[in-house]
Amino acid sequence: MKRREFLKTCTAGVTVGAASLPLLRTTHAGVEAGKQNIDPDKLSEAAHKYFIPGKLTCCESILMAGCEALEVKSNLVPDIALGLAGGIGLQGKTCAVLTGCALVLSLAIAQRENEYPKKKMATLQAVARVYNAFKEQLGNTECRSLCGLDLTTPEGRKRLQEGVKEQICTRFVQVGSELLAKELQKL
Repeated sequence: MKRREFLKTCTAGVTVGAASLPLLRTTHAGVEAGKQNIDPDKLSEAAHKYFIPGKLTCCESILMAGCEALEVKSNLVPDIALGLAGGIGLQGKTCAVLTGCALVLSLAIAQRENEYPKKKMATLQAVARVYNAFKEQLGNTECRSLCGLDLTTPEGRKRLQEGVKEQICTRFVQVGSELLAKELQKL
């Protein structure tokens, strides 16, 4: 294939790909800049509903509750958050409650700010505030330290399902969702 033919093929592929992008974009209704009225208790209750009875991961639960509060609908939610569970792929690193909060804050700020430098700075600052408040309240941000489990092992995953999720991790979902709601109210 000659260079020009290759470039034409790529251009056609990009055009077709771009046409499908609206299907992947999120939609939102009724949320205007400066008009957030997010109840921390309701967001926390929704996150808990997805986490324990709904059997989603902490990250998925925070993302679902946050998207509901923002009236964001996407066929990517909650699946886009699944790999962040257990401190990113069960590795015990940053608590997935925090990564879920980061996702929601990114979406919320993107709804209000179009200029990339401002959007980026606002998002990073909001996420940092939630991260620091979470660490201050709970003393740590690492999944393995918070839950006390090595989720890379079958024993750790079994203990999580046998009670650690409900007895320990529920508190992290509650704290994270309340911090998220308070941050969303500031936007």
